[in-house]
Amino acid sequence: MNRYRRIALLLLVLSANAGAHHDSGADWSWHVVSAGLDESRVAIYRQRDLVGIFDFSCDLTNALESGVPGNGASLEVVKPASNPDGLLIVTCNVGAHSQYLAVVDPKHKSGQPAFARTGSYFVKWELADGELWISFDEPCAEGVGVECPDGFETIFVQYSEEPQDSKAN
Repeated sequence: MNRYRRIALLLLVLSANAGAHHDSGADWSWHVVSAGLDESRVAIYRQRDLVGIFDFSCDLTNALESGVPGNGASLEVVKPASNPDGLLIVTCNVGAHSQYLAVVDPKHKSGQPAFARTGSYFVKWELADGELWISFDEPCAEGVGVECPDGFETIFVQYSEEPQDSKAN
């Protein structure tokens, strides 16, 4: 990225904090800095300080618009029991059929999601008994068979703050 583009992005991020999405009771906020067909950026702030800018290889343009049919993009704050400050869940479509989910923890300043997965056709999350559960589909290891008639299996993962393999598949 050239110098002028970096300066323009930094100015945009700094000015965007005024329109950031705040969660009542949380001391952090988020804002979609830029969004396009193949790339989107989300900035996370703690108080007025920029924690980091997170890049996603998907379109978050319509993530803030409710009622957009077939959009598949969303940004939501969830508060599992293990993380009362909250986490930002980013979901979006990737390619023709796949869905992507990333968990951004505002406590981490790495600039990388704490967890990320791409499902072949879907990726979902839910809070159950105060814990964050993520499910996604992937091709069966053994291929199509009696135990895997459609060729895909659903994997369930409980999110924790412990470092995990965050492969994007």
